[in-house]
Amino acid sequence: MVYFGSAENKQRIVFLLSLATSILLVVLFLSGSLLTNISRGEIAYTRVDMAAGSIFVFVISMIISLSLWPRVADRLEEREDRNKASA
Repeated sequence: MVYFGSAENKQRIVFLLSLATSILLVVLFLSGSLLTNISRGEIAYTRVDMAAGSIFVFVISMIISLSLWPRVADRLEEREDRNKASA
């Protein structure tokens, strides 16, 4: 079921998954900071704080997800290979 094809295709899929993960985390960070500003009567975070935090979250999450997604892909391929061998 999980077939990545060539190594180049696998790298592209891993990069797109990492990008999607990072964008999702940035959206979660921004929504949390905006909800914090709305829930308090005063401004807790400025626009500069939110922009800098978003960039930081994006960079850190890209670094982490680029190291984790290849491992997940390898494990999925190994699991499928074991299932094919046992069948």
